[in-house]
Amino acid sequence: MLAELERRAPGLVELLAGSPDREVRVVCLAEDLKELGDCPPQALVVLGRAASRDAEGYKLDVALRRLDDVAGLVLQSEAPRPSLSALALARREDLALVRLTRRADVTQLLTTIIRMFDEQLPTLLERAMGVCHDVDGLESEDVTDEDILRRSGAARIFGLALGSRDPLLAGIPAVLTDPDGPWLQREPTVAPEDALAQLAMWRISAAMTKRSIETKRVEQLSLLSAGELLNQLLDSTTEESGPLVRRAADIGVRVEGWNQVVNLEFSNLLALTQDDPITAYHHTQTLGRVAAQSAARHEGRWTMAPRAGGVLLLRSLNHPDGPAEMRRLRAAVQAVLDSAVESFPGVEVLCGVGGSHEGLQGLRASRAEADSALQSARLRGAVNEPVLFDAPGLSRLLVEWYSSSSVRHNIDDLLAPLTTVGNVKQEEYMTTLRVYLENNRSISRTSQQLYLHRNTVANRIRRVLEVLDVDLDDPNQFLAVYLACYASSMPHGPGGPQRAGNPNGPERNRRRRPTARGAAR
Repeated sequence: MLAELERRAPGLVELLAGSPDREVRVVCLAEDLKELGDCPPQALVVLGRAASRDAEGYKLDVALRRLDDVAGLVLQSEAPRPSLSALALARREDLALVRLTRRADVTQLLTTIIRMFDEQLPTLLERAMGVCHDVDGLESEDVTDEDILRRSGAARIFGLALGSRDPLLAGIPAVLTDPDGPWLQREPTVAPEDALAQLAMWRISAAMTKRSIETKRVEQLSLLSAGELLNQLLDSTTEESGPLVRRAADIGVRVEGWNQVVNLEFSNLLALTQDDPITAYHHTQTLGRVAAQSAARHEGRWTMAPRAGGVLLLRSLNHPDGPAEMRRLRAAVQAVLDSAVESFPGVEVLCGVGGSHEGLQGLRASRAEADSALQSARLRGAVNEPVLFDAPGLSRLLVEWYSSSSVRHNIDDLLAPLTTVGNVKQEEYMTTLRVYLENNRSISRTSQQLYLHRNTVANRIRRVLEVLDVDLDDPNQFLAVYLACYASSMPHGPGGPQRAGNPNGPERNRRRRPTARGAAR
């Protein structure tokens, strides 16, 4: 810039110190030496006449020390000859110290310099378009965001850098959908290149935003694919399991090892979203991704499967858990819960953790255990803390038995006739029958436990045995009804206790059993 000024006005400027080739991005006029501390970097500062007359001796020394990465300082012809210390300061800071050799109109001088900037605009525009063209090619390559800045020339040409948001810098979010993440920023100036720097900045931000969205989409598709297969494996019959296991292995979900299921339920999302099911659903999806990302930072292979109102997390290992692994698992699950609460303050998460079991049948057993532990957490009000299956004190043998799909179908068949009495009566009958059997078929103890009259209990037992058409004096039928009552009280699936009834239609429900009825004692 200074060399071009000398070419246009020969003999007007005298270079006292520094280099005339410093890049100039902005021109400032200072009417007082105190204003020098406010000049932006890479500025060419022109002192007015009054300020030039004051620039003598130690005053100029102090003024030079206030300058921060300024490209040059222009003194009017009225200015005294700078001292040796001032010249030394200018050389040390690589600052072009210039003095006009003759009186000049300050306004005309500034106009000349500004026109020189205007003439540079075509070159700057070409450079900005070159940056954008390079970004077009780089956004689809496997490179980092820093590589895009460096290889496109944006860092060198416009001084763009990635970093935490700095209110003193001009910038925009690097990823427009993540304003809390890194920002694209540069030193603010009033030079003509600022608008072109903004052009490059927005193009680079668009590329980084697109890459971020595509990366998240791939992650979400991977999570959904694995989650869908996990849900299918949990619900499949024995005949369907083989192909599903092979498909799961192809995408990295391996169930032949030791499996442990964590069941998370976001219990108050509807209340937090003012009973808006659509908003609650979207929050459930977001919390599921947060849980999966947090779990992936811990030991084992983790798979997330969405369910109504929550998610299942599967941890797979090549060996059974020992005491140390169980402690680490509890800490990992607690970290998952903490991440969920941090991402959505106020959410209440119920968490049940099943045991570690081998193979596909073990996976289903762990799911049943996790459901039971979740029910225990719900009854105890244990919010935002993991409840392990051992805590409820349930029998592993019965849980593994109930995890079989064929067993669940047989239970559905046995209890299906109760669907004809209505939901309210069905719940009353099942509760009464279960407590009655747990109390060794004692009418008095059952009535005390349920706070019912003895006649009410006796009538319910008589009626439910008629509807089910079973004989409790037959040991085989007694055992089948007892296990069915126990199993029906266990949570299996997102809706709580397993619903009695046969989904395969009414025909199978009409099958009859031996008709000798046992009297209630």
